[in-house]
Amino acid sequence: MVFESDIPERHVSGIDDRVRGFAEALKALADGTDAKAADIAGSLLLRWPEDAGVHQLMATVALRRSKPADAERWALTSLASRPDHFATLMLAAHAARALGNWPGALEKFRRAAELEPTRPEAAFNSAIASLAVDPRQAPVVFDDLSRRFPDPSSAWAEVGGALERNRQWELAVEAFALAIRAQPNANLYIRYGSALQSLGLRAEAAAAYHQALQLDPASAEALFKLGLAYQDSRHPDLAADAYRRALALRPNLAEAETNLGVVLQEQGDLAAAKQAYGRAIALMPSAFGRVAQALTTSPKGELWLDLAALRAHLSELGRVSR
Repeated sequence: MVFESDIPERHVSGIDDRVRGFAEALKALADGTDAKAADIAGSLLLRWPEDAGVHQLMATVALRRSKPADAERWALTSLASRPDHFATLMLAAHAARALGNWPGALEKFRRAAELEPTRPEAAFNSAIASLAVDPRQAPVVFDDLSRRFPDPSSAWAEVGGALERNRQWELAVEAFALAIRAQPNANLYIRYGSALQSLGLRAEAAAAYHQALQLDPASAEALFKLGLAYQDSRHPDLAADAYRRALALRPNLAEAETNLGVVLQEQGDLAAAKQAYGRAIALMPSAFGRVAQALTTSPKGELWLDLAALRAHLSELGRVSR
């Protein structure tokens, strides 16, 4: 969070102390000593209780200390005397967002963006708030943002996240692609792949997960997602390999054990499938319902009328195979 204050250049009586206090508070925030910053801000407030800059500092410290209600209160009192102060508008908007007040956040972000139309932090946050308030505006918001800020930017990742939450997969794919072009990393490729997979583009999703693994070969999440892509595209052998590799990295990944059991069963290896099911149940007992259903399907399966006996049977196989 950038702090901007109106500190006079001319030093008169008392102003030196104010400037010094601001500098010390900002240094404390930069150093991560938020409690010290809060103490300094409180001391400044005692001396200058009506100072808008001090109120802004109080809001900054409160937001850093995860106290959004206090942050919003101080930001609003600061804005009362300077309603179009960009940094304080952003503070008030972030505080409202943290409180779940998306309409309030949108109002402040929009005003900040109107005041400083070339500053991406205001425009991108305004877009994210717009998507939260009215997801139907996504195409308009996306087009406006991409027109005004055509260069790739890591800020597109959060826009992609907002679109992802709204299940607007086509636009999410575009947003994640722009974020990847700016700052590629394994997590972004995984999210990009998930959006592609949600559109049924399984081959493209698998390619994205492979890109993630090139950047982070130890990503169990990327391997698990790769397994899903291969499983959905009817490549059980490749899916099984991906799930096994994911489990080698994260042995407690119950979903991978369950899915491994499904693809092994599809391949006709019921004994190995039941062992995987047993390991899955040991890791996540709630997986039993899906396992019991899966066991009755596929070319080779079993029908158990006594579910308690089935649970005990699979649990023993899973224990032996570990």
